[in-house]
Amino acid sequence: MIACHNLWPCIALVLGLASLTLPAHAEGQEAGTTAEARSDWQRKKCDVYRQAFAEILDHVGREGVSEAFMAQNQAFIDSGCLADVDACPETEADIEVANGLTIASMNAGAASSFSPFRCRE
Repeated sequence: MIACHNLWPCIALVLGLASLTLPAHAEGQEAGTTAEARSDWQRKKCDVYRQAFAEILDHVGREGVSEAFMAQNQAFIDSGCLADVDACPETEADIEVANGLTIASMNAGAASSFSPFRCRE
């Protein structure tokens, strides 16, 4: 397992997801409000996020990634990336994973606001 002790090796990994490049926009598609009613664009963004989450955890490892952060990200994915969850990165490892997921999502054409990273407490 490769450990990412700084962000740049992880960014290189995530940018390898470029083969999943999605359209920069999805004109004419209505956004669905349930997992079943999601647009193709919503499904593709969520697929990229799901795959990036798994790949980043495989490379970074789970050591130092908080259970709450992993659970909230999984809840977001399980909802079809529609749930309003607060995946608050608290540890250095959480932040490393969140940065990688944000870069992967944006590289695929999703807005940075797509991710569930919020700390409202």
